[in-house]
Amino acid sequence: MTPKRLSFLALLLVFALVISACGGGAPAEQPAAPEAPAAEAPAAAEAPAAAEAPAAAEGDVREAPMLHEKVLAGELPPLDERIPAEPLVIEPFNEIGQYGGTWHRFDTATNGNHIAMAQYGYSPVHWVKDGLDKRPGLAKGWDFNDDKTEYNLYFREGTRWSDGEPFTVDDFLYWWEDMVLNADHPDVPPDYLISGGATAEITKVDDYTLNFKFAAPAPLFLDRLAMWPNGVVPAGERLFVPKHYASQFHPKYNTAVTTYQEHDEKIDWRVNPDIPVLNPWMPVQYEPGTRLVLERNPYYYAVDTAGNQLPYIDRVDVTYIENLEVSKLRVTGGEQEICGRPCSSQPLSELGVFRDAEATVGLKTHLWDGGGGTGVMVYPNWTHQDPQKRALYRDRNFRLALSHAIDRGKVQNIVYFGTGEQTTGTMSPKAIEFTANEEGRQLYEQWRDLAITYEPEKAAALLDEAGAVDANGDGFRDLPSGDELTLRIDCSAGAMQSRTNTQATEIIKEGWEAVGLRVQINVVPDEQMGVMQDNSEIDIRGCWGVGDGPNFLVFPNWVVWVGNDRTAPLYGSWYAVRGTAKEGTELDLDPLERNPPREEPPPDDPAWRLWEIYDAARTEPDDAKRLALSQDIIRVHIEEGPFFIGTVGNEVVIITALEKVGNFPSKDQLGQGGFVGPWIMSYFGAVYPEQFYYKE
Repeated sequence: MTPKRLSFLALLLVFALVISACGGGAPAEQPAAPEAPAAEAPAAAEAPAAAEAPAAAEGDVREAPMLHEKVLAGELPPLDERIPAEPLVIEPFNEIGQYGGTWHRFDTATNGNHIAMAQYGYSPVHWVKDGLDKRPGLAKGWDFNDDKTEYNLYFREGTRWSDGEPFTVDDFLYWWEDMVLNADHPDVPPDYLISGGATAEITKVDDYTLNFKFAAPAPLFLDRLAMWPNGVVPAGERLFVPKHYASQFHPKYNTAVTTYQEHDEKIDWRVNPDIPVLNPWMPVQYEPGTRLVLERNPYYYAVDTAGNQLPYIDRVDVTYIENLEVSKLRVTGGEQEICGRPCSSQPLSELGVFRDAEATVGLKTHLWDGGGGTGVMVYPNWTHQDPQKRALYRDRNFRLALSHAIDRGKVQNIVYFGTGEQTTGTMSPKAIEFTANEEGRQLYEQWRDLAITYEPEKAAALLDEAGAVDANGDGFRDLPSGDELTLRIDCSAGAMQSRTNTQATEIIKEGWEAVGLRVQINVVPDEQMGVMQDNSEIDIRGCWGVGDGPNFLVFPNWVVWVGNDRTAPLYGSWYAVRGTAKEGTELDLDPLERNPPREEPPPDDPAWRLWEIYDAARTEPDDAKRLALSQDIIRVHIEEGPFFIGTVGNEVVIITALEKVGNFPSKDQLGQGGFVGPWIMSYFGAVYPEQFYYKE
């Protein structure tokens, strides 16, 4: 095996050169490399080496006053007993901060997802610099063998839950063995812990080391550990659950318990302030649907470069609100110090209102890149329940016509105020598949420009070729059979709160009607939209955007139909059950009566080609070969797409912070100018809000 561990000094030198060349960058840890594994263990990974936080001088206080008072009163152990010997070292964007203050948030996400996205504490690996790099997080380092079938994760000895109890790998094994592998519990293995058709074999080496063995190469394992805030989002990929707390609600450990309902409610910190956490701030008060209050976690495992325990801000006070209008009023009134989500959902038409508040309340408005590949987009349901519509939506001429009938210039000017770039619809232009080499850049341009032009006459001719003509002379085009054709753009009620979505969707509707199509915008409750997607009841899904990254394969659902949540729900579910106990079952039932509803594609469907490429890519250990396979996925979309139809990519989004907020990054410190939209990037978690502070 070829060693991959770099020396401590070499890595420090490389890190210093990168920071110097970039003029700053996302806060990044330099964690201590783990002890070299035994000779028979996998080779060491390219994990960054770490600088220890400076040792505290006698009498030096490196913790928040509110915690130091508790130490003096005997209510808390001293700092060196509360944090690991090798803590996560977060470099502030600009300077060492100061302690104190409350971060007030007025949030439209009453499920707590936005505040979860702002905390990265559970994730073993962290994205930094907008996905250009990864750094250790809860894990201090890792290693892997040459073919990437075996990994070790090394955790920080001395890490503690917010109640002071030790964190060990047993907290992972509780989730894995007592929930995921427990047939009575709904959690299932996430796909990144499956390779070669088999679930990973996970072994406890010691209290702070886990070994993962895969049946086939799993080169995306570390990337997948960095995506999402691995505490609650998405449900079922929790990774770490405090066994000492959760086991009291588990039937295996408490014979008085017979179901998992209370257990699963209790382990969700967004609704249960009693559960210990690993995040910078811990919940202390919850008022259902109204308010969530968090305070600094006295045992949080991160420090700044001077050895001061983070976070700097004492509290986070989240008030749940009805809509974006209320959010705007709270922010422009100076009541919210820092606003990413939901401010990033504010339409750019409100920019003037935010700018006006700069003089009155000391607000500073930033325009960061959303990172999306489509802006507001639509996609026809490839596995539509209506066979006539299914056939029409699979006709490439029809989908090209829909694209050419959209006036993207109007969308760009009215909705995005001239920002972003017009696009047929791609994955994020910041993705490595487009940026790694010249071939990728050319493929991006081909996909972006595939059917970008606004040409109503061309769209009409393509509709004629697809057989969607006006059969009865009423002025509207019909199905090829002569039956009435209505295009129903399905939008969730939550998405339609955004003026950006409503305006862009109306312009799309207007363009389609201008070429003779009958169009209806259908707004449904958010929960109903999920059911419609699962059952392939969607007609044309709208009011959404594509932008996951920083590479296609960490969340491939937009470009490869591997789940029921995107373009081809029934085919995606067919793929999703492969390798599970459900594969090959219920074949005597109608596809819609199967659980989950699913259908095998015909032999000539592009789904097979996409699956073949994806299956090869996700197990290809060589980075260059894997990149080439990912670019082959693009070629399928260019040759047979568009499968989803965008408007304006890499749209600009509004981010705000009061002038008194220190260490708030500028756009050029983010790595790629911002990657706010995709949840994969975990904004603000990926820019470390624990190093934000108040200058007053």
